[in-house]
Amino acid sequence: MKKFLFLIVFIGSTVSAANAAEIRFQAQRPAIINIPSHIQSVAIIDRSVQTAESRNKIEEGLTGELFGGDKIASQYAIDGLIEMLQNSDRYTVVRTQKTLLKEGSSREFTAPLSWEEINKLCDEFKVDAIISLELFDSDYIIPTSVASVSVGFRIYDPKEQQILDQNVFRHEIVWGGQVNSIAGAINRITEKNKAIRQVSYDAGHIYGQRIAPSWYTIVRLYYKKGKRDQNLKAGARMMEVNDWEAAIELLNETVESGKRKAKGRAAHNLAVIYEIKQDLPEAKKWAQAAWGKYNNKDSRNYAYILGERISEQEVLKGQTGN
Repeated sequence: MKKFLFLIVFIGSTVSAANAAEIRFQAQRPAIINIPSHIQSVAIIDRSVQTAESRNKIEEGLTGELFGGDKIASQYAIDGLIEMLQNSDRYTVVRTQKTLLKEGSSREFTAPLSWEEINKLCDEFKVDAIISLELFDSDYIIPTSVASVSVGFRIYDPKEQQILDQNVFRHEIVWGGQVNSIAGAINRITEKNKAIRQVSYDAGHIYGQRIAPSWYTIVRLYYKKGKRDQNLKAGARMMEVNDWEAAIELLNETVESGKRKAKGRAAHNLAVIYEIKQDLPEAKKWAQAAWGKYNNKDSRNYAYILGERISEQEVLKGQTGN
């Protein structure tokens, strides 16, 4: 299973506040919906392939779709979903080669699989639940270069005999600019497969964020120096080499003996450090002090943001058990 590296990046260019720069680091946000903790392993199947009788021949002709095009592209949606789930460390994921044909429209859910079928699949792949891609339809509009896909997933929980999620959504991207010539249109046709594969992969990744915790980049302001305050400057340098304990010691010196403006900046930097260290209550305390006690305007909304992150982390604990 792939692990997501915890990265901290400093950007030296100044931003809104004088003597300030940005620091970027990774954090995890909870899934949009809660999946029961008894589900630790999942198998993914493709049930989006239509029978020959159900396939819309008129649609294939109008949009330039080749026979089997959506069947190939749907695998890229599954690729995106698997990549997302593996990076989250929430599930053990089994990719199957199981493809089940469906009756009816490519844009609508068909009747759910029976629990007998689901139990057989779970036994076959030795998993707790089945995620089934049950709706997949792609389009590529040549004049506008818009590639789009509609996808629908179901999650089957055999233990409770419940469909935990049934979600359909549309995702689109612009693949290059508009075309105004025959030569441009021909070139876009050759690019069609790349565009469809990319939008499909993205859609699978997006659905993964719905059911598993996901990593994202946080950008925070930090202060590199304050007027004639050597502890603040040295503390910022220690931040840049990831020596958090030395930075905390130096910044606390500024809070104790520096001037008011420097105190505010040091308190703000301390909030950033504790957020990176994932001690969010301590980070919030310092952010409140930076604005409330020392009137550091760039810290005004920081405490509220940290409060929201604290709430998110409580949800995340429930989802991951950590």
